Amino acid sequence: MPYVMVDIESDGPIPGDYSMVCFGAVIVEPELNRTFYGKLKPISDQFIPEALAVSGFTREECLQFDDAHQVMQQFQEWLASNCKGRTMFVSE
Repeated sequence: MPYVMVDIESDGPIPGDYSMVCFGAVIVEPELNRTFYGKLKPISDQFIPEALAVSGFTREECLQFDDAHQVMQQFQEWLASNCKGRTMFVSE
């Protein structure tokens, strides 16, 4: 059973009202070489500048990122090719 560690950055505290800016994932194994990283175009006009600043990106940069649906589809495909059987997600 593969373990996948995921970390996200967002531009506010509430999913749906605010947007996930970027996220990364890694298959937990000694090599830590199977990774995924995506940057997502905002799904909302709302954002908290202080929350966005944590990501290191500006709002203007975020508006140029890939469509969120497209990135999530790429993540799904990455998971399918890297994880066989039941997958466990972990986050800190």
